[in-house]
Amino acid sequence: MGPRALPLLEPGRRPQPGRWYRLSPRGERPRGRVGHGCLFLPGGAGRTHRWRPAAWSGLRPRYEHATFLPPAAPPRLWVFGGAHPAGNRGCVQALDMETGTWESPEVSGARPLPRTFHSSSAAVGARLYVFGGGKKGVEPVKDQQLHVFDTATLTWSQPDTRGDPPSPRHGHAVVAVGTKLFVHGGLAGDVFYDDLFYLDIDDMRWVKVPATGDVPGGRASHSSAVFKDHLYIFGGIGPDGALDTTYKYHIERQQWMLLQFDSPLPAGRLDHAMCVIPWHAGKSGDGEAVTWEDPTGEESAGEESAVAEGDTADPLWKSREEEGCAEDTAVHLLFVFGGMDTQGRIHRDCAVSLIE
Repeated sequence: MGPRALPLLEPGRRPQPGRWYRLSPRGERPRGRVGHGCLFLPGGAGRTHRWRPAAWSGLRPRYEHATFLPPAAPPRLWVFGGAHPAGNRGCVQALDMETGTWESPEVSGARPLPRTFHSSSAAVGARLYVFGGGKKGVEPVKDQQLHVFDTATLTWSQPDTRGDPPSPRHGHAVVAVGTKLFVHGGLAGDVFYDDLFYLDIDDMRWVKVPATGDVPGGRASHSSAVFKDHLYIFGGIGPDGALDTTYKYHIERQQWMLLQFDSPLPAGRLDHAMCVIPWHAGKSGDGEAVTWEDPTGEESAGEESAVAEGDTADPLWKSREEEGCAEDTAVHLLFVFGGMDTQGRIHRDCAVSLIE
């Protein structure tokens, strides 16, 4: 498939339903990457639409790890597991956002085996829930035990569960919705799973959910996010290669829907990151005033520098930021960053789509 051309969504513009856009924030863009995390933390000094490198220290390098933000004050960003050149990690670290330092706390309890566990949405309250994960290559850890890490007590535990758990797998999506922990898809050897399970932490029973609607085919290394009563998945890899499709799952109706788009789709990818972000937009839509990508599917150097230079290239940047939010309305977007295709091309783009 040829390169994708996504329209540019500028600050203050209202996105239209059924379209993918790209964002082009100013500042120093992150390098292309895979196996990273993506979370939205409210706060800050205002909407600048700018990348800023974080001067944090102490993180043990890793990829395909879990990231999560427990509801605590002050907020602390936690990571677990992941891989590095010498093997897998089984440790947890926490970022003190006031000092900008990653800490490695002493933990108690039986720790899970080192593994990859690529998720940004597997926590309920102060607890991270770990199921499955990668051992080496396409092989998962042979572990069907549920592992729980409590950030308040710094304790690992393995509660008893009922029912039949999912088979061992890695590259699956793990998403917490209320008291339910959903597990979708994943890979073991050459087998791609298309099944969906949930475990309600109130009764600790695994339930395999009947497949209804536009059921996604087997996939792994896809991204997931939750907004209100829907679970969203995007991309991943299946038997035929990298995927560019987006599905939403109605949690109460237990029904899948394949989302249709009027615009080009982001390039198919796996091992990317996705989260939900708020977007403050004016009353008018994007209209026809959009900018298109170059044929390579990535922003050109000239385009990036023009945006980075600010007002000269686009006087609307400043005026929109200074207008404030008197007439703004907040909508929510799926935000996708990075990932790779099956040919080894690593992405560094930001793709967004309106959540309806």
